[in-house]
Amino acid sequence: MRIMIILGCPEPPVLVPSFMFLLNMLKNKGHEVIVSANPAALKLIESADPEKYYLTGIGFQPIDEGLKTRAEVDHIIGFAHNDAAVNYIVTYKMTHNVNTSAIVFGKEFNEELLQILTENGVNAEMARAFHNPTPLNVKIKKMFSDL
Repeated sequence: MRIMIILGCPEPPVLVPSFMFLLNMLKNKGHEVIVSANPAALKLIESADPEKYYLTGIGFQPIDEGLKTRAEVDHIIGFAHNDAAVNYIVTYKMTHNVNTSAIVFGKEFNEELLQILTENGVNAEMARAFHNPTPLNVKIKKMFSDL
């Protein structure tokens, strides 16, 4: 399966380690992964894996480019901690017309973000996580172990 992961602003410390956790899980299952992310998130990802242990074979594109040039993917997974991330996830779902899932996370639960995603046909769940990636990683395992 070809899966796109969407990453917005990397302000929450859990974003990059949880992304790497998901990426490792998907690669171990044999999925092809494309990452669409904002420039700061892309730089953090590259810095987190300088030897390209996890990033080998992964496609990357700036988040805005993914809306101009439509990649052929089977599923989209987004990380959402703010309105902008939710808007990108919904827009990607509409432009790519594929099954889309999202994890809403942050210091507090944000029902409004979850509601916007679900109203737009995105399978979304929440995890309370900001500094500690464990709750987010547990949610990732629960949501995507059967992909």
